[in-house]
Amino acid sequence: MRSRTLAWSMLGLLLLQGMSTPARAGSSVQLFKDDGAPRFSFYLACVSKTVQCEIIEQMFGHWADDRQVTVHSLTPDEAARFPADPVSPSADTPYLITVRYAPEMASVSNSLDAGSSGLPIVSYVANVRVFDTSSGKLVKSMTWHQERMADRDHGSANPYLEAQVRDFLKHLDPSYKPAAS
Repeated sequence: MRSRTLAWSMLGLLLLQGMSTPARAGSSVQLFKDDGAPRFSFYLACVSKTVQCEIIEQMFGHWADDRQVTVHSLTPDEAARFPADPVSPSADTPYLITVRYAPEMASVSNSLDAGSSGLPIVSYVANVRVFDTSSGKLVKSMTWHQERMADRDHGSANPYLEAQVRDFLKHLDPSYKPAAS
């Protein structure tokens, strides 16, 4: 189990490093300027059968407000076309980021006892594509996933959903520190 955890940790480090590795000779993917200003357009498609995407979009909105990023929301139909039909590149920024964020909640049933159900599971899968706006070419493609058991006594699922949005954002924007409430 320890070697598996170490392998996942190493993979995570490689993914984080991937955001700053060369996309092509002589260039790198630097998503923020030295002053913290974004160098990308951000398109979010939330797709879920069990979670209200408005909640997730609000959570991304807090990050966007803090980092002065404009989040362009896409419909599930538009999201279904990712990555085959990315949105048109913009000349205003060097990069365009598309995120297909899929949060889910499910209850694990115990097959040995028909009347019991286990703790709910809250999870997400985020597929990220980074495009160079000058060429329209895909320069990075990443996927992150997290799954957690929810404590029924803890109350609503929103704190778990928010923790998972924060988990995703620490991968996408490692220097981000939420503003004090």
